Order: sequence, then structure tokens, then C-alpha cells
Amino acid sequence: MKVKEEDLRRELLKAINGEDLIINCSRRLGIRLNNFKCKLYTARIHGIESVLHSNRPGGYSDALKLEVVDSLMKGMTKHAAARTYNISESTLNVWLRKYAEGGQEALLEDNRGRKPSMGRKPKPKLSDYEPGSLEYLKLENEMMKRELLLLKKAMPLIQESERRTSRGKKSTGTSGN
Repeated sequence: MKVKEEDLRRELLKAINGEDLIINCSRRLGIRLNNFKCKLYTARIHGIESVLHSNRPGGYSDALKLEVVDSLMKGMTKHAAARTYNISESTLNVWLRKYAEGGQEALLEDNRGRKPSMGRKPKPKLSDYEPGSLEYLKLENEMMKRELLLLKKAMPLIQESERRTSRGKKSTGTSGN
């Protein structure tokens, strides 16, 4: 179950201010007590925002990226920013490099996942080659080998199917008058 940011913020504030017990806060959120204690510890040291933006599966929000880069540009050290926002220094280095190379657009560009150029190569077709060429013959030979292998695998199934249908015809034959 994913915990909503506003719920987590509310429960962390209650626990920090002593308005409610830690165990009650963790139960309302539906997370384990030890997990909530870790979040609370981080929130007390680095602030609630650092807990809300850490290790998010969907990545960091654009607003947070801009805020962090802006504070770095204004003179905050990488170490201080990493502690304040609970973001690794290597991530900050990547953000700064992207911002320096392409500005705000490059920083906010989502480039996670496999690049389209890394997909599978399309399978060659006979029509891609001139009939009689070496590539054409190699491809044709490979296709025929695959077809033969498929038929060899299918033959026992076909024979079994024929045996079953022939048995069915014998047993359902007409009886003598």
C-alpha cells in the first residue's frame, strides 16, 4: 500500500510535536513501527521534506529538482544539499551536469528506462534480399530448418489425434440389424 504524502506529513508532525504516540501514527498509515521510526528519525534530523522525497519509485518531482539545483547555484554545498533533501551526492552531480549541459529542459527530461534504439532488431525477411543471393539462401535454409523442427515436434501430436479420431469412429459405428 502506498502512503500518501499528506498523510505521512500529518503523522510525522503529530509524532514530532508529541501530539500522539508513534505506534498510533504508524498504525494509521498502515506501515510497520520500525519503518515509521526510521522516517521519524530522518525527519527530526533533516526535516520532513527529506522523508517525503526520498527513494520515490516514480523519481523526484520537477519542483524538487529545480529547488535543489537552485539552492546549489546559490552556494549551498553538495554535502549540505544531500543531507537537507536526503538525496545522494551522485544524484546531485547528475542533476548539476544535466542543468549545465541543457538547462532546465534537460534537467526535467524523463530519460529512465530502455532507450528505443536498444530494442530488438527486426527479423530479416526473404523479401529483404534478392532471390538467389547468398543471404537469401541462408535465410531460406534457416526458415526451412525451423519448419522441419516444428513438424518433427508436431508429428506425434498429429498421430495421437488421428488415433483418437479413428477409435471414436470404430466405437460409434452402426450396430447390426
